[in-house]
Amino acid sequence: MKVPLLCLLLMLPISAIAEDEPELGPDTWPTTVEATVKDIVGALSEDDKATVRATKKDDLIMFHHGWGMGIRNHYGLWRGNSQLIESACGKPCHPDDASMVIIEAVWSALQRKD
Repeated sequence: MKVPLLCLLLMLPISAIAEDEPELGPDTWPTTVEATVKDIVGALSEDDKATVRATKKDDLIMFHHGWGMGIRNHYGLWRGNSQLIESACGKPCHPDDASMVIIEAVWSALQRKD
């Protein structure tokens, strides 16, 4: 499911954004932060990339409820994707914490891009 970041920033419910897109399941979940970042960056529009790039790292927490919720739901952090959680935290942790690690990793990846 490729959900525009801008929609997530507006905190629209995921189901209202892409009802026709199937939810990822255990057989299609990325299991590393790197794979998840690649998937997310590949789905972002240039405007959304610019928005993330322009955000100060200390301000990324503002994405926790909208974009973070989308990450937690779409990538199975609430549904058993323990490999991705461990990749994010280095050990079992709360899905909220794992999604923030992923958001920060996307931000870092975009800081390196032209």
